[in-house]
Amino acid sequence: MVGWSVLFPYAYLVPLLMVGSFVVVGLGGTRLRRFAGGGWIAVAAAGASMVLGVLLGVAEMLDPTYTDTHVVWLSLPATGTGTFPNGFELVMGTLVDPLSGLMLLVVTIVGFLVLVYSLGYMAHEKGLPRYFAELSLFLAAMNGLVLADNLFEFFVFWELVGVCSYFLIGFFYEKPSAASAAKEAFLVTRVGDVMFLLGVFLYFYVYATSGPAGGWAAHGFLFVQGSSPFLAGVMGGSTPLLTVAGLMILGGAAGKSAQFPLHVWLPDAMEGPTTVSALIHAATMVAAGVYLLAVTSLFLGFTATDDLAIVAIGGFTTFFAATMALVQPDIKRVIAYSTISQLGYMVLAVGAGFAMVGMYHLFTHAFFKALLFLAAGAVIHAVGTQDLFKMGGLRRTMRITSGVFLVGALSLSGIFPFAGFWSKDDVLSSLFGELGSHPLYWPFYLLALATVFLTGYYIFRVWFLTFSGENPRDRSLPAAHEAPGVMLVPMIVLAIFATVGGLFPFVPAFAHLLPGAGIPPSYTATDLALSALSVGLAAGGILTAWAFWGNGRVFELPAGSAAQPVRRLLLKRYYFKAGYDALGLTGVYTFARLCDFVDRYIIDGVVHGLERSFGGLSERGRRIQSGVVLDYASYVVAGVVVLLLFLLVVGPYLVATWGS
Repeated sequence: MVGWSVLFPYAYLVPLLMVGSFVVVGLGGTRLRRFAGGGWIAVAAAGASMVLGVLLGVAEMLDPTYTDTHVVWLSLPATGTGTFPNGFELVMGTLVDPLSGLMLLVVTIVGFLVLVYSLGYMAHEKGLPRYFAELSLFLAAMNGLVLADNLFEFFVFWELVGVCSYFLIGFFYEKPSAASAAKEAFLVTRVGDVMFLLGVFLYFYVYATSGPAGGWAAHGFLFVQGSSPFLAGVMGGSTPLLTVAGLMILGGAAGKSAQFPLHVWLPDAMEGPTTVSALIHAATMVAAGVYLLAVTSLFLGFTATDDLAIVAIGGFTTFFAATMALVQPDIKRVIAYSTISQLGYMVLAVGAGFAMVGMYHLFTHAFFKALLFLAAGAVIHAVGTQDLFKMGGLRRTMRITSGVFLVGALSLSGIFPFAGFWSKDDVLSSLFGELGSHPLYWPFYLLALATVFLTGYYIFRVWFLTFSGENPRDRSLPAAHEAPGVMLVPMIVLAIFATVGGLFPFVPAFAHLLPGAGIPPSYTATDLALSALSVGLAAGGILTAWAFWGNGRVFELPAGSAAQPVRRLLLKRYYFKAGYDALGLTGVYTFARLCDFVDRYIIDGVVHGLERSFGGLSERGRRIQSGVVLDYASYVVAGVVVLLLFLLVVGPYLVATWGS
């Protein structure tokens, strides 16, 4: 595979192909009816992008290198003084390394499969050219982010991903809830983006002149120089400024990856098409936050305080989101909370110092989560509802869909030998190995362990409510039917990845991807005991779900039960959404009205007051101009008289003063 490295300088074609699809489909509009509204053009571009992305990713993983290809857009010479005494470069380029190679596989494969699935799922919707154009730009932005070789470029594509998510979540813009969800996602993630930008500025301030050959800034803030991280010799400090910078980066990642407390937008993003949900939750937007943490951890470094904060956010979010998934009646929202929870596992691994283990779970998660969303989309496409309590008995008429959903559920639950088992266990075992030297990690490890049970319960609650039983509980639903082939094939492919995708670390050539994590696996008795505990917890969750919901059963909590307040708390999402709405209405709106008052009555009042004063003086001065010569002569005589009186009264005093 070494010969394939000649492709590395052409990595820019991966996002560029999708940019071409965006331009062609966007400009073609309704003239592309024969191409399914531009869908086939987008699929062709995504297919070509996938082929190149897979070649680059596999070649990179088999023969790991750091191949940076860039052009200089702006160059300032060294002056010896000022902010950048060694000069400054603004560059744009691509970096192909093991991290970006792994992400290329995820983004291009899942993106292509989602686009193919969209040909069937979106066939009867309006605005298809807009949909496929926006989806193409979304994939272009994510691929550009993955391949960015410097932090400036990374941030540009990061923002473009956010804009595209706004367009796609609000695709059904005539629906108020969809438009509101798009604005919510955009605004909440902007909070994280501001923090990310502040972190970027702080890292620039600290590392502007650090590093080899004149400093980081002098080389365009590149991630690598030659064959190693650019700041390998100077990163890893523990100053308060670096700690704050790391926390700001964590804030940016929490916004994009919907981690506590910026998690509220992701469940509401389910108002967009299910295909968009699959792409956002599996391979693109939410993955960007974890990828940012991994890139920062490997290329810039976090302080010990940052690591603890990342572990705390990840561990807590894992459990916190899983509890809300337990009671949701909407099939897509359960999977959405599952995404937030699983992202917490990835964040947890990065904070514990195992960035590539977190990326390993991101890799497997992309396939089984995309599978779950697409299978849920097939169900919604067939019965026209997202309400779990109206479904039931669909296994008889949707055998393939029920089968692939089962594969995704088993993988998500971490059941051996599905993909999720290997990566989730790697996260837990990696963190367990750090507990001796980091005792503060214990609470978050226990939360992550408890989440294994909850995960098995909530996802099989969905499966039993949807597919088990004899008939749908709502008899008014249309007769269910299996999805068309163009939707089934992507689901079957994803089911294969969700089954075997976790096995790639067993290939000796890939062993370098997970340093320090016991890969290729050489399990000790402790590792096997932890795996047995994890599988036992997941199986316990599945059996509990069967006891309450199996064979078409529907468990109803008694009205007077002591658990009712807890159920209401979970359905209300711990009142975070209501709290943020209240903050916006009472806090932000009140502050906005105060600013409006200051602007309207103080600032504008002063300006308009001066305006009126000068206007009045001008009006009085205008009346003096009568045009009569006699009046002007009178003014001159009066002025002379006043001057003479002034000299007679003040003159002696002035003479006495000046004379002395």
